[in-house]
Amino acid sequence: MAEIEINGERYRLDVDHDLCMGTRVCIARLPGVFTVDDDANLSSASGDVLDPSLADAVREAVGDCPQEAIRLERLA
Repeated sequence: MAEIEINGERYRLDVDHDLCMGTRVCIARLPGVFTVDDDANLSSASGDVLDPSLADAVREAVGDCPQEAIRLERLA
């Protein structure tokens, strides 16, 4: 699970493997952030703290996922 700061708030970026179908849309948007396990055909987000400059691309990846498997959750 990656983390990113957006507008002064910390968020966790995660992929729900129950919903993911491995369409690789997320990798097309952010190849350095997402990977796909070819055996399981599931995407995963890196465990890195992401640069805040990626905020727009992260939000687009969340919105572009056809299965709505990518979540951006605000951390308390």
